[in-house]
Amino acid sequence: MQVKYNTQILARWTSLAVTLAVLAKTFVPFYLIGSTAIFAASVAVGLILVTWSWRPIFEGASRVPDALVVAALLYAVVVVSFLVYSRGAVPATHLWGILIIHGIMLIFGFSAARAVKVVLLVLLGMATIYAALLALHAFRFGGVTTGINIDDIFGIGVPAIYITFHQNIGFGLGLGALALLGLASNRITQIFAVSALAIVLLFLLHIAARTALVALAVSLIFLGFATLWAYSRKVALIATATIIVAATIAWGVLSQRALNQIEVDARAPDAVSRTIRELQNPDPGFRLPIWEQTWRHIVSEPDRLLLGRGIGMYPVDAGFGPPDWLLHPTEGSRHYPHNVHLEILYETGVVGLMLFSILTVFPMVASLRRWSAFSPAEKSAVAMYVFNLVSSDISGAFAYMYMLQFFLALTVGIIAVKRSAEADAQDEPLAT
Repeated sequence: MQVKYNTQILARWTSLAVTLAVLAKTFVPFYLIGSTAIFAASVAVGLILVTWSWRPIFEGASRVPDALVVAALLYAVVVVSFLVYSRGAVPATHLWGILIIHGIMLIFGFSAARAVKVVLLVLLGMATIYAALLALHAFRFGGVTTGINIDDIFGIGVPAIYITFHQNIGFGLGLGALALLGLASNRITQIFAVSALAIVLLFLLHIAARTALVALAVSLIFLGFATLWAYSRKVALIATATIIVAATIAWGVLSQRALNQIEVDARAPDAVSRTIRELQNPDPGFRLPIWEQTWRHIVSEPDRLLLGRGIGMYPVDAGFGPPDWLLHPTEGSRHYPHNVHLEILYETGVVGLMLFSILTVFPMVASLRRWSAFSPAEKSAVAMYVFNLVSSDISGAFAYMYMLQFFLALTVGIIAVKRSAEADAQDEPLAT
């Protein structure tokens, strides 16, 4: 019993350290006290704790060989793509950054699966700090979006640094709302969690944190679909088909021509107004023009469709220069397709896209097969993975999406834990 207790304690401390590591560069208050130092320290502590508890982690990894094989093949394609196509144009540190940081985050996420509730508590704590600071800001200025720019509620004062902090805040609040949902243990806390979710959705709409808003909405839809799937696969499929048809009809009604006729306030900061303005504006720096241009480049060179153009080549081809890892950013590092699937297709071709798609879909499919056996915390963790996956297809870059790797591995780790429990249950009758 003492050995088991010590193992649980170690698992909790490991989850705490690795979750802090993955949040270190995105949690805005850490910027004020040195996010890089916090990142380095938490990664070091996390690696020590993971090494200390390598045996159960290694045993869990043996339960998911399918995911490990696909991940290995994907990163093999990444390496070959760089060596063959982009080595002469992109610095090697870009590749090393991808391999090292992605590898660490995959290990961290898999390790954290042994104490999922600790991950949720850390995320809830982050969201609580954001909520408290936003409440103080609203009390001081009479509203969340009044007074100083909401991006700069921490008083940094440098627009080049804080201009996108509202997205980080929205991201943290979205994950925190999902964490609260997973930690709700009775009817009262569940009602509170659902109420908090509604408030967060409205708040994200208000501050135009559109990536977080869409990601949170889709993750909630996934939770609903998974619940229906566990109840009846037929009902779940019918509901999904209905939503797809309704969305298609809505998009047909709100065609580009109709959108151009909608008048919106040129200064309105809310998500709906900003989105309509962007859809009406052909600025090549907005999302849809970037996606359309990337797709045109892909289909215009069919001879490169199979294997792509090489890791890191998108900003080079676009004329912004080569990218490099976050610790040594370049102008090219700021430019990417803002859709990780499009980026993978552009740089590694159909082969890379196929492997990446299999790897990212696997956790969701495997989770659906065992959804009834998942605890509320584990279901919340899967929803967080969906949240990150959707975010990466709206505003993500492959090289820098280490948070997606963390939550992907966290979900795979949960599946490994369930497979181990199933194997143990099958061995017990044999032992008796």
